[in-house]
Amino acid sequence: MAGITRRQALVGAGAAIAAGTSVMPRRATAAGELTVWWTQGFYKAENDAVITWMADWEKKNNTKVNLTIMNGPDVITKLIAAMQVGDVPDVVHTVTGDRFLVPRAAWNDQLEDVSEVVDSQKNEFTETALISGRLYNAKQKKSSYYGVPTKASSLMNSVWLPLLEEAGFAATDMPATQDKFYDFFQTVQDKLRSKGKRIFGLGYSMAAKEADAGNLFHQFLVSYGGAGIVTPDGKLNIDDPAVRKAATTSLERLTTPFKKNYVPPGAINWGDVDNNNAFFAKQIVMTPNATISIAAAQMDKPDLYFKEILTRGVPMGNDGKPVPSVLAIAPTIIPKGSKNVDGAKALLRDFIQPANLNAYLKETRARYLPVMASIVKNDPYWTDPKDPHRQVAVDMGLIKPTVPWWMSYNPAYSAVLSEQIWPQAEANITQRNMTPDQATEEAAKRIKQLFEQFQK
Repeated sequence: MAGITRRQALVGAGAAIAAGTSVMPRRATAAGELTVWWTQGFYKAENDAVITWMADWEKKNNTKVNLTIMNGPDVITKLIAAMQVGDVPDVVHTVTGDRFLVPRAAWNDQLEDVSEVVDSQKNEFTETALISGRLYNAKQKKSSYYGVPTKASSLMNSVWLPLLEEAGFAATDMPATQDKFYDFFQTVQDKLRSKGKRIFGLGYSMAAKEADAGNLFHQFLVSYGGAGIVTPDGKLNIDDPAVRKAATTSLERLTTPFKKNYVPPGAINWGDVDNNNAFFAKQIVMTPNATISIAAAQMDKPDLYFKEILTRGVPMGNDGKPVPSVLAIAPTIIPKGSKNVDGAKALLRDFIQPANLNAYLKETRARYLPVMASIVKNDPYWTDPKDPHRQVAVDMGLIKPTVPWWMSYNPAYSAVLSEQIWPQAEANITQRNMTPDQATEEAAKRIKQLFEQFQK
C-alpha cells in the first residue's frame, strides 16, 4: 500500500529527527489524505502495531494516511514549531503530551474540540481518563474535550530477582510500605557490595529533562500526602502545610540515597530510556518506571520475563493504607489548522472503539493500559494470573484508586513540568547543597509565578 509501510514510517521519522526542528514531516495537502504523527515505541512491536492499524484503516476508508513515527520529545518540539508557522498535521499521538503540551495548547485555543469523538465512547472511558481529556480553553471561556484518551500508565517498580537472591533475600522479603520498600534496596546493595559487586540498589531517575524524574517525584508526593497540591477547581494549594511537608519529604527521600551512593551518579543525566538500559545491564537492582516496558521488552525471553524480572506496583503508605497511583493518560489530538478535521475525527472514532483499542494495546505487548474498564473486564488477557507483570499494572491503573495529573485542573502545572521545577529542586539539593526545605521554598516561589499566568 502506498505511503505507510514500516520502512517508510520509520525512515521518515529518522529523517525528520536528523534534520532538526526546522524541517517538518510531509503533510497532507489534498482532500482525502491525513497526516498523522505518532510517538515512537520503546520496542518494535509498538511501532508495528500502529503501522498495521493505520494501513488497515486506510484500505477500508479509501483515505491516504501519511504516517510519521518519531521519538517522544521530538513530537512535542516539532508540533510546537508547526503550530507557530501554521502548518500542522491532522492527528498527533503524543505519549507525554498530557503533561508537557496539550493542556496549554487547549488553553491557547490551538486544538480542535474533540467532544464528539470522546462522546462516541464516553460511557466506556474511566473517570480519570475523562478528567484528563477535559481541558480549559481561555479564548472560548469554556472547558471541553481537547484530547482523546488513548492509553494509560502509572508508576511501576522493576526488580531483578537473581540479585535479590544473591544478596540472600526472596521476593517475599520486599516490604509493603513506602519507606521500608525503598530502604530495603539499600540493604540489598550493602549485601552485594560486601560480595564485591559494583551494583547500585536504587535506579532513581533524577535528571531535569524528559518525564521519568517528574513521574517519580509526583508519585512520592502523593504517597506522602501531597495529592492536593492543585485542587479540582484549579487553585494552587502549595502553601497547605500537608502539601508542603509532602513535597519536602519527597525531595529528602529521593536525594538522600543519591548522596549516600545508593543511586548511580549518572542518574542526574538520565533520559527516559537510561534507567531501562542500566537495569538491563544489571547496574541497578531495581528501578521505578512509568510502564511495564522493562518486562514487556523481554517477553520473547521466557526465563527473564517469567522468572527473573519482578514487577511491583506503588507501595502502600507508611500508615499501611493504599496510595492512589498518578495515572498518566496519553492523548491523541487534532491541532487547529488541520486540513482534514472530519477525516481526523473519523479515524479517531474508529481507533477508540473498544475492540480496536484493545487489539492495538495487545499488539504493543500491553506496555500501556486500556482507558476503558470494559476492555479488562471482557478480555482475560489483561488479568491472566500466569502473567507476572500485566496484572500488577492493571491493578494499579484500573482497579485501585488513581488520581489525574494536576494540569487537568490547571494548565499552569504543565508549565511546572516543562520547566522541570521539581527535578531542578532535587538538583539544588544534590548539586548546590540546598536543604530540602530551601529547595521546596524555591520551587514553590516559581510555581506560584507560573500559576499567575493562567488566571481564568
